[in-house]
Amino acid sequence: MNSKEIIQNLLELKPTPRQPATLMSAGAWALNSNGLSLERALAAPVEETADILYRAYNEVGSDIVWAMSGYNNIVIGAIGGKIKFRTKGTPDVIEILVKKPSDVDTINTDVIKNDERVQTLLKVTKLLAEKVKGENYVALTRWGPFTLAGLLYGAENLMRDIYRNPDSVRHILDFTADLYLKYAQLYIDNGVDFFLLAEPTTSGDMISRKHFETFAVPAFKKVFTELRKKRVRTALHICGNIENRLDLLADIGAELISVDYKVSLKKCRDTFDGKIAFAGNMNPVAVMQRESPEGVVKACEECIAAAGEGLGYLLMPGCDIPPATPATNIKAMTQTGKSHIFGGNNE
Repeated sequence: MNSKEIIQNLLELKPTPRQPATLMSAGAWALNSNGLSLERALAAPVEETADILYRAYNEVGSDIVWAMSGYNNIVIGAIGGKIKFRTKGTPDVIEILVKKPSDVDTINTDVIKNDERVQTLLKVTKLLAEKVKGENYVALTRWGPFTLAGLLYGAENLMRDIYRNPDSVRHILDFTADLYLKYAQLYIDNGVDFFLLAEPTTSGDMISRKHFETFAVPAFKKVFTELRKKRVRTALHICGNIENRLDLLADIGAELISVDYKVSLKKCRDTFDGKIAFAGNMNPVAVMQRESPEGVVKACEECIAAAGEGLGYLLMPGCDIPPATPATNIKAMTQTGKSHIFGGNNE
């Protein structure tokens, strides 16, 4: 089985011959390890950037290849928002675009496809998909609707309106869900067949379980329902501790739930077993960046043991890794997975 077939089986809760393992996103790492910042990669020849990404993920043995990840805020710039690139890492939103909820009605999302940066991302993605030749899923990480809403309107404004004006929050979330889907279609047209929604603003550190269920879950369901109609694979990642809302995630329409290092993999197994696949949860800094390769192997073995026997576990860092993460540590993670051959309990 190739990597794509193994991940397909994992998502469908079918047996896999070994423990699948992948990076999560890691676009800044892939480019930085080859001397390019995210900003410089946008100005580089698209063929060169696509080749760098292809080689980076394959050399470390990631079962999933990620398409131009780390550019989550580019879509905000494309619709008129102000963003700023860092020397390393991902670009930031430096000013909110939506001053009041009704402002979303005046935003023309059709301009996304004509944005120069978006066009570059799409060209690289298409070339990358051609290089992959169906051996791996070509995946994309972008902000989900709730986090997009916070970046457009301001996280504090969004949290305030959850209490004071819930209908305005729903209105903005309808807009950001539609924005996500329109943006996703451009990538589907250029070879992406796996989408991971990143939703850090919905963690237990940000909103309560009640508000998560009331506002975030319907937005997730809207996006995942439409993505599944397009026959692409789907995943959700939420940073922070979400143990008090894991049970709400099994039926949102995603095929895989990715969890932070703060979340128990045993609790994930207890909650998701036989219902949905799950992934995580090595600490991206303390383990993936700072540990020795031997320390990474130990942490991965602990994750595999904590996830327990059964189907549907994907070995993966608990979030995006820092750009300076050593390739030797990533190889230690993927090799631990590849050396873990399943017996009868996975069949």
